[in-house]
Amino acid sequence: MAKEQTASEVNLESLDADLAAASKYEQSKKTIWGKIAIVFAFTMALYHIAKTLQIIKMDVIPERGVHVAFALTILFLSMPLYEHVFKDRYAGSAAFRTVSRVIDVICILAVWAAIYMCTYEYKHLSENLGIPGKWAAIAGGILFVLVLEAARRCLGYIMPILALIFFAYALFGHKIPGQLGHARYTLKQLFQYMAIDLDGIFGTTISVSAGVIFMFVMFGAFLEASGCSKFINDLALSLTGKLRSGPALSAVVASALMGCINGSAVANVVGTGTFTIPLMKSRGYKPEFAAGVEAVASTGGQILPPVMGSGAFLMVAFTNEAYPTIVKCAVIPAVLYFLGAGIAVFAQGEVGDVELMPKDQIPKTRNVMKDGWMYLVIIGVLIWALLIAQYSPVLAALIGSASVPVVMLIDKKKRFPITKIPEALVKSGFNALSIVSGCACAGIVVSMVARTGLGGKFGNAMMNAAGGSLFLGLLFTAIACIILGMGLPTTSAYVIGASILAPALVPMLKSVLPAALVAADQYFPALVAHLFVFYFACLSAITPPVALAAYAGAGIARCNPMPTAVHACKIGFAGFVVPFVFCYNSAMLMQGSVGEVLMVTGTALVGCVAMSFAIQGWYFSGQKKVNWIIRLLVLAAGFCMMIPNDILSIVGLAVLVALFFLTKMQNKKVQAA
Repeated sequence: MAKEQTASEVNLESLDADLAAASKYEQSKKTIWGKIAIVFAFTMALYHIAKTLQIIKMDVIPERGVHVAFALTILFLSMPLYEHVFKDRYAGSAAFRTVSRVIDVICILAVWAAIYMCTYEYKHLSENLGIPGKWAAIAGGILFVLVLEAARRCLGYIMPILALIFFAYALFGHKIPGQLGHARYTLKQLFQYMAIDLDGIFGTTISVSAGVIFMFVMFGAFLEASGCSKFINDLALSLTGKLRSGPALSAVVASALMGCINGSAVANVVGTGTFTIPLMKSRGYKPEFAAGVEAVASTGGQILPPVMGSGAFLMVAFTNEAYPTIVKCAVIPAVLYFLGAGIAVFAQGEVGDVELMPKDQIPKTRNVMKDGWMYLVIIGVLIWALLIAQYSPVLAALIGSASVPVVMLIDKKKRFPITKIPEALVKSGFNALSIVSGCACAGIVVSMVARTGLGGKFGNAMMNAAGGSLFLGLLFTAIACIILGMGLPTTSAYVIGASILAPALVPMLKSVLPAALVAADQYFPALVAHLFVFYFACLSAITPPVALAAYAGAGIARCNPMPTAVHACKIGFAGFVVPFVFCYNSAMLMQGSVGEVLMVTGTALVGCVAMSFAIQGWYFSGQKKVNWIIRLLVLAAGFCMMIPNDILSIVGLAVLVALFFLTKMQNKKVQAA
């Protein structure tokens, strides 16, 4: 009972910056400082729209700098210092609040001044023969401090501490003997590098944040304001409600669809889990299992095409591959991930004390579609703009956002009022705070890695430790991604992993390079490496001991977080296996002939189903679990089917068929008795 009480008191906002930002928006309406922040958020959204339509044209550094300045201004106004020091101990003191507000205002003025200095230095860089001046060092120092402080307030201490560790390595690494040592860099040089170099704070991560991610955040804000989440929940329940496992399957479907749009596992758990988790519990699912299902589905939304949260756009920047190529490669692994989760909840519905839903509580698909078909049109517009018309992602997101009020004009009952448009624009600014602060702080890490060459050194060390074994290299990378991702948003975890770990995998992957695909230029080892890293950066949200998505689900289900995380890992097991498979056989990423793709997909589907059955303890056994011997055999056979080897696949299939008939015979004997 004590454990349940502790779990029920989990502060969900403390787990995720997106939730905190959403609550800050509501609080901001009540104070003068908050209203100023709302004005800046609205202006920030207008700035990005004008930039997308090329009404405003700016150079690289000022364009990205203004994006960061807007976000930090909103953050310092809506997340004041007095709420984020001394655990709010002195927040009630009027004098302390006043001093804190003065410091916040100084921080805001300083960030805009630093952006101006960066712009000035970047503009005159060619005149100075590429040598940055003193203003660049001053601006870099200011931005370094303010970005760390913004990340601390918004994301907690983990991300700033990581950035400080990498900065300390760049500053003092010349004293380290051996391979990990590097050339000496002064404080001035490092600050200059961060301020105006395109591998600095305003490098790849902020480039993607300012250029693409913000517009998709805007699309998510418009979709949320339109009431799309209720339609998705109702549609998922109408399609699966008649099954015993219907409530859990509806959670998988709804959370996957919403998760690929909002790009935040924890926010999605809270957004859809408040409906799906109580529904699963009411039908007989254990609280830990119900929370685990929601955590897995919400986390998987980030690997689900076509949007994939912000991961796909970051991969475009890191790998220089086209967006449609990344989406195509991600389809089959995502299907396997959600198939494994779906089979897990189906099996648990069979062996658990789960009841069918009353028919009067299941919405009819026809009525749901009649009431909300325009939401499918809106999502269809986005997919058309992205994949068919192949507009730039930023323009496609703007078209998707604009289509929300336009399409909803068709239905008089659901029309999108003009008054909602400014509110959606403002929410875009607040919802982007965690992404911008995370990307800026990750930019410090990436810049220090680039400056010191740590990525290559780490790669060499990892290859030496793996002894040239691709499997060991992948295993070390997976473990490192999960550790680095503990307590971090997926975007930040992926960026760090992409800058340090992914480059080390590329030469290892080339060792299994298919000769035919090399000749046809159809193999993308860098993309495979980054997709592998991205998977495990996402899975850090459900992996103990720090599993933020599982913690959020446990908070809603009022249960213990650690068993929830364990259940989540069992339900989402495919996410831990599939990345290894596609590294060995690129056909799973649709790289190869049609026959190869169909073969590896078919065997992997069967293997995924079998492993999920085994983990949950059900194998066509009616309303009871199978014994541990059959579970182990099914698990081993399913694993053989997942391995890209024809002989192992045949053996695995033969074992599964034999066990199927054996189980059926046992069921008949039990029924006869």
